[in-house]
Amino acid sequence: MFIIHYLNNGTESKKEYPSVSDFVGAQYREVPDLQDYFQVVSATVDGKEIELQDKTIGGLFAYLTKK
Repeated sequence: MFIIHYLNNGTESKKEYPSVSDFVGAQYREVPDLQDYFQVVSATVDGKEIELQDKTIGGLFAYLTKK
């Protein structure tokens, strides 16, 4: 399970995906699930937190797609 806690206009929200590839696929759509500029509070894969330099959805996407 891939879980993202993020801020949108100061409000914390949570989005869950069955896998990282589901998130990546959703971001490749013409209208992505989450905007690149949203601030990431935390992102976990199977309960393990991902450490990010760029704590935005765009930074998370870049981190996940360059592996």
